[in-house]
Amino acid sequence: MPINENCKLAGRTAFVTGAGRGIGRATALLMAEHAADLILVSRTNSELEKTADECREKNVTVMTETIDLGRQDEIDRLFDRIKRHFKTVDILINNAARFSSGMMKDYDADEFRLILETNVTAPFYLAQKMAAMTDRDKGGAIVNVSSFSGCFGVEKFPGFGAYNIGKYGLWGLTEILALEFGELNIRVNQVSPSGVDTKMFREAVPPGVEPDLTPGQVAAQILYLVSDDSAPLTGANIMIK
Repeated sequence: MPINENCKLAGRTAFVTGAGRGIGRATALLMAEHAADLILVSRTNSELEKTADECREKNVTVMTETIDLGRQDEIDRLFDRIKRHFKTVDILINNAARFSSGMMKDYDADEFRLILETNVTAPFYLAQKMAAMTDRDKGGAIVNVSSFSGCFGVEKFPGFGAYNIGKYGLWGLTEILALEFGELNIRVNQVSPSGVDTKMFREAVPPGVEPDLTPGQVAAQILYLVSDDSAPLTGANIMIK
């Protein structure tokens, strides 16, 4: 089937984490519309396969994997599989995140480690693995999905401390990767939305609090950052409200 000239990602392979629902799902569907082949991962297989089936309707290749991103060995096995099916990984969207509430004075140390493993360590390790599969001539792009709550100067709420700290760390990772991955011809940027209409948002906030954004609005910003439209931008943190 001929590729529409308006497709922004033709010939590229994009890896999207947390693709089963919310921002990850909206991003995967939008990238499929723009002709990107996809690697989609999530912890919930039924949601993941639903997203994948809808993406395949756009006539793109889709690989799925149900995975715990806190497990480095599972990421290693996944990339062994990826290498058998794709020549390059051109785009990485670090969207998957873990959330749990609790005051710092009582917060469980093991849960704190899990927050950091999913929200900071996994994006770091995935970026390493992706960079090893990126064509330097063609270049690549990474977008880390953060949050208003991980930005300096924005009001914080008691009980969200572990999540906020993880998002602060993700911002630091974005800046360092942008600095160091430039020589690999990989741009690294971040989006930090305010409240987004997702399952995580609905479970985290008190009843009656409504989100400012839809997943599709965030996905549109992600598409901008991974496409040539935003080149040569790198190291940016785009706050969306």
